[in-house]
Amino acid sequence: MTESSVETAATVTAKVAPPVGVSLATVAGLQVSELVLWATLVYTVLMIGHKVYQIYKEVSQTLDKQ
Repeated sequence: MTESSVETAATVTAKVAPPVGVSLATVAGLQVSELVLWATLVYTVLMIGHKVYQIYKEVSQTLDKQ
C-alpha cells in the first residue's frame, strides 16, 4: 500500500524560496556570503534586543514586588 502525498502551495513555496532568493540576489549582483553575513548580523542584534528586554522585564517585576 502506498501513500500519495499532496503538497500545498505553501509547502512548495517554502521549499523553493531559498534557492530562488539566492538566484535573484546573485543576478542582482549580491554575493551569497554577503547576504548570509547581513542576515546573521540582523538576527544577532534582534536576539540581543529580545534578551535585554526579557531581562529588563524580569528586573522591573522583581523591583515592583519589593
